[in-house]
Amino acid sequence: MDRFLSFLLGLGFVSLLLGCRVEAMEHVQCMSNGKGTISYLAKNYQAGDEIKFKLTTENLKNEEVLIVWDGKFGERFFNKTIFSEKFLFSFPDSLSIYSGFATVKVIHCNKILCQESTYIESLHPVGMIESYLGPKTLAIDQSMESMLCLIPTDKFGNTIEGSFTVTFNTKYRKQRIKSVTRNIENLLSFVKIENNKQVGKVLLGAKCVDSYIDEQEIAIVQGPMQEVKINIVEFHPYGDDRQLVHLNTNIILDAKGNVIADGTSIIFVVYENEEVQAQYQAYTVSGIATVFIENPKDAAKWTVSIAGAAKGNEVYLNFENNIESIPLRIEKNVLVVGPVIGSLDQYIPDGTQVSIVFNNRFSKEAIIEHGFARIKIPEKLKSAKEIVSEVTINNRKVKLIY
Repeated sequence: MDRFLSFLLGLGFVSLLLGCRVEAMEHVQCMSNGKGTISYLAKNYQAGDEIKFKLTTENLKNEEVLIVWDGKFGERFFNKTIFSEKFLFSFPDSLSIYSGFATVKVIHCNKILCQESTYIESLHPVGMIESYLGPKTLAIDQSMESMLCLIPTDKFGNTIEGSFTVTFNTKYRKQRIKSVTRNIENLLSFVKIENNKQVGKVLLGAKCVDSYIDEQEIAIVQGPMQEVKINIVEFHPYGDDRQLVHLNTNIILDAKGNVIADGTSIIFVVYENEEVQAQYQAYTVSGIATVFIENPKDAAKWTVSIAGAAKGNEVYLNFENNIESIPLRIEKNVLVVGPVIGSLDQYIPDGTQVSIVFNNRFSKEAIIEHGFARIKIPEKLKSAKEIVSEVTINNRKVKLIY
């Protein structure tokens, strides 16, 4: 028995010593005097190349270092245990496909042992070129011009730099193709298209090595438009923002009676109380412009016209309140609003805002769910002799006195 007790006491003493030792080890600071040198890392690579380097170390055997790739999209980290003084490290191919500067760092004990920089160059352009053209319609009697801007890229989506050039081809009506060459500066290349005062289409193309654009075109039209008539195709005459007003125009003609070019911009302007409520842009197809306008939430009177055209026929849209009734009742200190019915004998849309004012003092907000809203009456009003509840939905107000 005495031997067993002695054994237990001895085991406890050893455990205590080991525990102290572990705790002390946890607070040991890294005092490494390791060194490192990066070599074989080229100054320039092509996008997609294998990127590797040689790391030569001192005093780091069986130590762990952190290798950092600091490139175009931030830092990537790789852990590496040092088993020999020299070794090669290769980065994943997914890092080398992005052009731009990158820095390789080796970190140990929260210190940078060494670092080197490299640059990844984009490849030659291939595929379709990203293009931007505007405006797409020029009036023959105005001093206007258009511009075609291109952003060539390589197969990895890198923007092109260096000595590449872009060839722009322009074909005016009844004229030969005109070719010009432009450099790529600040990642883009552009050309201006002049107004040659001849009605018709101007066709555009461009090439950069093995990359091309989709065919583009500009329309030169015969001056101002004639009177534009607006037609109501579909109209729900109630304040309900789930519904759309469908409008279009008759075939729009220019001053000479020609159908205006496809892609001509038409602006529908919505007025409410003689102030601009909204503007909607549409483009013509076969001379007709079409637009869909969201109904207002509440009752309203709108006038719709075409900006920049002769006044033509304005369209008047009268939206009535979409709410037929707002019943109110009290159930166990709760004000129940509903069922709130719309113009088609349906519940009004979920999420419709409800504003409540009790005794002109306490304001609350709620939303409609499946036709109803429930609002708890304020505690301070439970002992009041009379409670007046004023409910407002879409500018329509009702009162309940109890």
